[in-house]
Amino acid sequence: MKIFSSFLLCLFGTITGCPLFAKEPVNLSACKQEVIRYYDSGQYHQDMNDVIQQAIAYLKQKEHQPLPKGKKPAIVLDIDETALSNYPDMLKRRFGGTDQDHATDKDAGTNPVIMPTLTLYDYAKAHHVAVFFITSRHENERDITAKNLHEAGYNNWDGLTLRFGRYNHASVATYKTAMRQRLNKQGYEILENIGDQESDLTGGFADKTFKLPNPFYSIPLQSPLGFVA
Repeated sequence: MKIFSSFLLCLFGTITGCPLFAKEPVNLSACKQEVIRYYDSGQYHQDMNDVIQQAIAYLKQKEHQPLPKGKKPAIVLDIDETALSNYPDMLKRRFGGTDQDHATDKDAGTNPVIMPTLTLYDYAKAHHVAVFFITSRHENERDITAKNLHEAGYNNWDGLTLRFGRYNHASVATYKTAMRQRLNKQGYEILENIGDQESDLTGGFADKTFKLPNPFYSIPLQSPLGFVA
């Protein structure tokens, strides 16, 4: 699971607007309510859509520009809080829960689609741009992940990479960078890389990155852990 203390750390800094522990932190219940209000108000969805529209506009711009010789156009997508939402499960657990709780939720394979991302996905596929998912979910979760993606409307992707072998214990940033580098060596020019965490985006091997909003949790760059990311 992703570290929910990171979620709290982020909120304390954001909501109080002052150094951590300069005074009593905002009550945990208030932090959670602030996130719920942000989501329920529609602002989260609007902020998500704004970023995705920028990504689509960038793809349109790149359509008219030549690629390096021998390269094929591609985009890379994260899954959790990028292509699929864990919000219903997080809300049910009040942004907590045990490892077993999260495993149960994950194994259900019922994460709903994030519609703006599906719009981007469909645009890319319609314009002959390859789409690759790179997720920190583990290889033994491939079947349930693929099923969830299909049922959410993501079809005919060009690759679904899950953590395997030595990357099971590497940091998320190290693993995802290596997977983008592998695509580059296979002849793909990654026009854009879209994710909700800096650990999804750091490390290069993409022309441009797009950071989606995530007020729910964060993953430190060197963390080997993921929510189911």
